[in-house]
Amino acid sequence: ADWRRHWPTLLPMPHPSPRNNRWLRQRPWFEEEVVPALQARIKALL
Repeated sequence: ADWRRHWPTLLPMPHPSPRNNRWLRQRPWFEEEVVPALQARIKALL
């Protein structure tokens, strides 16, 4: 995925809705790559 191109300035996020489960299943890279990077960034900022 091309999310790193704008990281950390911009990170579009899917709406936290049960309707997005299909989108998340089709894009496993989101939970495998984006979520850990976002968690680490938040931890560093706090």
